[in-house]
Amino acid sequence: MALLWLITALWAFSFSLIGVYLAGQVDAYIAVTSRMALALIIFLPFLRKVDWKQALTLMTIGAIEIGIMYLFLYKSYQYLSVPELLLFTIFTPLYVSLFADLFAKRLLSSIAKSLWLPAVLAVAGAAVIRWTELSGDYWQGFLLIQAANACFAFGQVWYRHHSQSTNVPHKTRFA
Repeated sequence: MALLWLITALWAFSFSLIGVYLAGQVDAYIAVTSRMALALIIFLPFLRKVDWKQALTLMTIGAIEIGIMYLFLYKSYQYLSVPELLLFTIFTPLYVSLFADLFAKRLLSSIAKSLWLPAVLAVAGAAVIRWTELSGDYWQGFLLIQAANACFAFGQVWYRHHSQSTNVPHKTRFA
């Protein structure tokens, strides 16, 4: 649990660090590629022999969830302040619910049986807590951060769905 708290704190500060020191000063493609290369180096020891089809699926999930998501995120900093960006991430639970319903082949109208009601309540609560004045370029930034949210949510749900149908150890799948 202590590790979870540490990672959560580190992740919380990353928005400001990226917004202040990287976005607009470092090319988004270079920043994202560097992050992915460093992650590969860190997780290389956990790689085990994996079927090439599973490896390709897992690489695709990672490319969407981390790679493409970070490209949209870095680009959104050009149009949004850090508080605006954080505000617009409140829609992520809705995307998670949408993709979870799609992967489970549930009808979207099954609100009582799905995660939609808690997701909508989470978004509404976060909006009330975080609402501030928005800058003039917020619509472009809003669309970029929504694309990032959707990529992250899609990757999370697809990874969970894929993990339920494989016996590859978690460390190896994650690597």
